[in-house]
Amino acid sequence: MSTVRALVHHGPGQSSWDTVPDPVIEEATDAIVRVDATTVCGGDLRILRGDLPEAKPGTVLGHEGVEAGPGVHHLRSGNQVIVSAVSACGHCRECRDTTFGRCGAGGG
Repeated sequence: MSTVRALVHHGPGQSSWDTVPDPVIEEATDAIVRVDATTVCGGDLRILRGDLPEAKPGTVLGHEGVEAGPGVHHLRSGNQVIVSAVSACGHCRECRDTTFGRCGAGGG
């Protein structure tokens, strides 16, 4: 099993750079991306402060690029992409209305 280094949340005010397993495709619509540059976002800061109790210890922080599954049809290996903090299906009413944070398929 291959591993990578990641910033891992261990509880309010507790984080460390840990070795974790490489991500794997879990759903047909998953894509794994190679990260060339990254930064901590406001959501990560809220987790680190303990403001989001739903972020359980062991959570890998950052906009994780979580290779393309068989359900990914619009991306190819080598494409450059931006990994957004907001997930969206792109097909529901909210996505068609460009209110991606309200995506009915798990956005936010």
